[in-house]
Amino acid sequence: MRNEKQSLVWDIMEDHPWLSALFIIALQSAFTMDYRSLWFSDEVRYAEVYHQMKDAGHWLVMYLNGVAYPDKPPVYFWFLSLIDTVTPADGVSVFFLGSAVSAAIFLLSTVALARTLGCGRKTTLATGLVLLTNIFFLGIAHYSRMDLLFASFIIWANICLFKGFHSRCSGKWFMSAFALMGIATLTKGPLGLIFPLLTSVCYLIWKQRLSLLRDKALLKGLAILVAILIAWVVGAVIVDGTAFIHNIFYKQIYQRAVSSFHHEEPFQYYLIAFPLAWLPWTMAIFALPVKKLFTIDHWVDVAGMRKSTLTDGRDWAWIMFISGFVLLTCLSIKVLIYILPLFAPLAMLTAKGLLGENGKAPVINSKRLWIGIASVYLTFAVAAPFAEVFFPFDFALKGLSFTVLILGLGGLALLAVKTSGGKMGLLVMVATMVLWIQPLALQTLPSLDPLMSPRQTGEMMKGYVEQGSYPLAHKIYSGIFSYYAGTNIHETSDLAEIESILAEKDDVILVMQKKYYDRWDNRPENITVINEQFISDRPYLLIKK
Repeated sequence: MRNEKQSLVWDIMEDHPWLSALFIIALQSAFTMDYRSLWFSDEVRYAEVYHQMKDAGHWLVMYLNGVAYPDKPPVYFWFLSLIDTVTPADGVSVFFLGSAVSAAIFLLSTVALARTLGCGRKTTLATGLVLLTNIFFLGIAHYSRMDLLFASFIIWANICLFKGFHSRCSGKWFMSAFALMGIATLTKGPLGLIFPLLTSVCYLIWKQRLSLLRDKALLKGLAILVAILIAWVVGAVIVDGTAFIHNIFYKQIYQRAVSSFHHEEPFQYYLIAFPLAWLPWTMAIFALPVKKLFTIDHWVDVAGMRKSTLTDGRDWAWIMFISGFVLLTCLSIKVLIYILPLFAPLAMLTAKGLLGENGKAPVINSKRLWIGIASVYLTFAVAAPFAEVFFPFDFALKGLSFTVLILGLGGLALLAVKTSGGKMGLLVMVATMVLWIQPLALQTLPSLDPLMSPRQTGEMMKGYVEQGSYPLAHKIYSGIFSYYAGTNIHETSDLAEIESILAEKDDVILVMQKKYYDRWDNRPENITVINEQFISDRPYLLIKK
């Protein structure tokens, strides 16, 4: 700590950690509300689900492309409707504002977790800054989907559970926790209740306080959770029948957990993916006294302190991270976005290790850390121009020179302050990310629309549909063209059905992947390919009869 340089900016921010964190995320998001098209695959599908909810009145059971969509519960789409109603946002800006507000809620929940687990203002502020300088978090904050809101409810449920186990007024906290778990479940799925409950049980086992599970307030909270979920299930059955519920519980929950039909990855997936997602803070590994972890004395000390109330907050954070990581690793379905609830405790632990807490010296060597993070920034800055040279498409990436320059200058600035301690390095990183996101979001990402968005093909379909063409699609990711086409599209994986429709109707507009078109043995002679668009990782053809 003797090398820690004083900073007036830091002192002002430390006095107001919540407002400081919100101000920074506002700077990162304020100019990016309507800057690009919606991308493949989730953004365009969720936009279509939202419009089907608003236009057709599907408020309990979501619909996509005119059919029931059991993948996602309704809370996130209600949240978008609230934003649509109370703000001047319209069109795609509703979805990007939804992302920004979700990111702000997630940030506040992370800061609140740090404060709840015993961190002072210094570490609480640093926790928020660690999150705000994580590249993966910044990316998700500018991508429209429900995961940040979902993770926020999980974190708030953890906060309430921790307070319930450490407060005489446990009733209100437990009931709030279970209500939040119910809302989280209706935002994305059962991980919304599994994450906090698993953390609680593991924590009580570690602390040898399992007797706390006898608290009657837990049963009241559980009743609230069950009531919330049953209310939605009953409403869904009334609206859409029992087939929808069978799909939810069997295909979407049981099969995804045990034998996923989608996104199945090997056991070690998160061991590889998580360090990449945590960049640049993954470099903290090289600034820690790792040798200490391999000494028996260290673990004897850890075990000896487990009953101490002084380590309650630290232990909850570690157990929240470790139990969640093990849970995700054991699931059949593995998607990188599922790790977001783990960012909150890890951000707190990283901040605590970097700045120290309660008079304890930092355990992370800030000089080594800033050199490591500077190397990440400079590597990206050097590699980006080569990526542009080898970019295999016939449109240019815009603004890349500015993003490269900002990252490079950020890396050099970190090297310049590497001996100034943790606070100065954090401020440099925050400034770098605030500046970096502007050209990235306003120029570079929009220039990727021809590659990442189905808008071009969808709007062409819309034009032909308005002229009387029948919209048809073969073997596509369901709903990806419907939003921009402005209509439901007849989707089928049966080529015989495609051939039958083409024979029956005089005017058809068909979209399909090029590989299926090339394999089409009995392809009718009276069809013409009128457009080809490479979307995400494969070419799609637009075919007219």
